[in-house]
Amino acid sequence: MHNTIFQHLRTILPLVMLCMITLPVVSQPRISIFFDHVAEMSRQQHISLRDAAQLTRQLGYEGIDVRVNMPDRQLRMLDSLGFQHACAIADINLIHSDQPEAMRQALDFVRRYGYQRLLLIPGLLPRDATPELADSVCERIAQFALMASREGVEILLEDYDNPRSPCYNTVSLDHLLAASPHLGHVLDTGNFPYCGEDPLTALRHFRQRIRHVHLKDRRAFRDGASLPIGTGIIPLQAVISELIHSGYDGWFTIEHFGAPSMLDYAKESIANVRAAWPE
Repeated sequence: MHNTIFQHLRTILPLVMLCMITLPVVSQPRISIFFDHVAEMSRQQHISLRDAAQLTRQLGYEGIDVRVNMPDRQLRMLDSLGFQHACAIADINLIHSDQPEAMRQALDFVRRYGYQRLLLIPGLLPRDATPELADSVCERIAQFALMASREGVEILLEDYDNPRSPCYNTVSLDHLLAASPHLGHVLDTGNFPYCGEDPLTALRHFRQRIRHVHLKDRRAFRDGASLPIGTGIIPLQAVISELIHSGYDGWFTIEHFGAPSMLDYAKESIANVRAAWPE
């Protein structure tokens, strides 16, 4: 009898352990927002930047995505309100030349303020760009990614909503990511539809390289207007579930540049993300 039970346990225990390892752990969402949105909220509501930031924290936003040229006093203010450092952003035009000074300044910012990832916006190609120019831009991005990796920083590229961007769609991102193992991807849920691609298909395609997520919604494919996330064509619940069940545990940054009321959009977006979160 005891031998039979023991043998049965030996059979099922590995299966139980496998389930414990492979089942995703679903926690509360880590929701961030662009500092640009907080600044726009300040202007629209005619309140101080600190009051807008405090209001944003009260809505439930825990992280902040900032640009590397922001004043130190603003970042200290955000820190004092409890914002966590979600992602840093650097606009560095690498289309026609290396930018060693801008690269160094961006990496210095990241190191000084404890960021681990840097979203690179590498500029726009000219309308008559040759394949040779595109390849040279790719090489510059790969070199920057290598340089950053040596300092413990990961350079990220997003699907950028402009057809002249070197990282506009799946094809161009594949080319860039293949050039460097040190590059990561920021999945922007609204920018793949802007170029006519399905965000869920893109998520599955790039899953192993996704390090950060921008939650953005659109009224229609190839439409440039942003909506509160969860009110347009993006399958929000499916996107979140797919990411969580694949092991993603990073930040979800709300994005809706151009919102007529940044406060209302921020309220609606975070409520919709929470409602879509798996229980």
